[in-house]
Amino acid sequence: MAAVSHFGGQLLGILLALLVSHLIARRLGVGAEADAFFFGRRIATSLIEALSQIMAVFYIPLVAAHAARAGGGFLRATLRHAAIAAALGLGLSLLTAWGAAPMVRLLAPGFDGGAAMLAGQALTLFGAALPATMGCIVFAACLNVTGRFGMPSAIRQLPRAAVAAVLALAGTDIAIRGAGAFAVAWFAVAGLMLLQCLRIARDWQAEAPAPPAPAAPVRPLAAGISAVLLMVAALASTWLETGFAAQVGPGGVTRLELTQRLGTLPGNTLVAALSLVVFTAWSRRAAAGQRPSASDFWRNIFVGLAALLPVQVYVALHSQALVGFLLGHGRFDAAAVDSVAHSLRWMTLAPLSAFVLRMVLVRVLADPGLPVVRLVAIGIGFDTGLKALLFQLLTPGFGVVGIVTAQAISPVATLLLMAVLLRGSGLLGGPVHLGREAGLAIAAAASIAGFALGALPFSGAEPSARADFAMLAASGLLGAALFLVTAKVLRVSVALH
Repeated sequence: MAAVSHFGGQLLGILLALLVSHLIARRLGVGAEADAFFFGRRIATSLIEALSQIMAVFYIPLVAAHAARAGGGFLRATLRHAAIAAALGLGLSLLTAWGAAPMVRLLAPGFDGGAAMLAGQALTLFGAALPATMGCIVFAACLNVTGRFGMPSAIRQLPRAAVAAVLALAGTDIAIRGAGAFAVAWFAVAGLMLLQCLRIARDWQAEAPAPPAPAAPVRPLAAGISAVLLMVAALASTWLETGFAAQVGPGGVTRLELTQRLGTLPGNTLVAALSLVVFTAWSRRAAAGQRPSASDFWRNIFVGLAALLPVQVYVALHSQALVGFLLGHGRFDAAAVDSVAHSLRWMTLAPLSAFVLRMVLVRVLADPGLPVVRLVAIGIGFDTGLKALLFQLLTPGFGVVGIVTAQAISPVATLLLMAVLLRGSGLLGGPVHLGREAGLAIAAAASIAGFALGALPFSGAEPSARADFAMLAASGLLGAALFLVTAKVLRVSVALH
């Protein structure tokens, strides 16, 4: 239920992100202006999203340890860490503003003068949100450890809503006004989350007495170094792919951004919800001196893939209709629709392999008895280097499709390497016991069959926005209904351990 609650908040974010994509496609199309806007957004928000996801690796175990040892006193620790994080965010924001123009010249030398200036301005404004986003990371960790997932997840969608409002209503300077609204909204989010933390954390000792002292101490230095390594790798991957997309030619960055939004946003949001809940649970167990079993690990992998696979199949099966319905309006012409739909089919593969790799890293990070820094450094160093090599090899011949194909291949190779490194640790080996969640495999297969059956009546229809919407709705509803009915009949029950 915690994962469902978190995903419910993220579902609002998915809908808003699709609305933003639609509005950008309608008002900016595919060209230099859209490339400039997306360049600034990708660079700045990649830093924000990497910090939000990766720094949780540091703060969730730390906050869990404070909660376990100090009870109600961990409110003071939360506020102290939030202040430190916000100060770091301010430094990063100033650094982003100072380095905006050189970064545009380095990663997108093909941009003309106007596009380069717009990209730099958008990057500076998006980066102004960093102090608030850094503070929100700590506030979210506090709320997650106390069992609140849906509320902080929903609140953090306010910046997307602000950008959507500007895109819909602004008459001129759309890119600059949208970036400014994004930054202002993040400070509002920080204020709301601070109020929630103050309300909840004061009573934490009364709600949950402190457990016994942990057998394995939390190692904040190891967690911090690992978080920094993961953040650097995430940023390097995003900036590399953005630079290679800019080399594809006009519209390359826009096509990559829209492809990734449609191909990974639903699946990655689900994955983020699952991995966050599992990581929080494992961190609390580690703080209490317990160690998850290999069966726990593989059971969570099974649950995640059973939930993720139908989503990705749906997107791949209906890629043309999805792009046409969501983006094919205004300045987004038929050629752009065909190009994004083609790359979208390949993009649907990436979240599957990335999810398994993510769970392996989560398992490593939650175990203080492992050489965490060494394992993380080897794993993400190999993954980033392989992506750079594949981008170099595939992009000249295949364009954006080469970039998204590299994103699917690289996690598979990294998983094989991690399996070799962990073969003697007992993390991955051992008996696996599936309980009532085993029926998820049949439910997933039923939903995929429903997607195909729901689309059959529309196979000969003339392409149009109305026909696309009817087909997408019929296919999705039938698939979702079959999934739920099958899970109900098989009495599927899921627990993330």
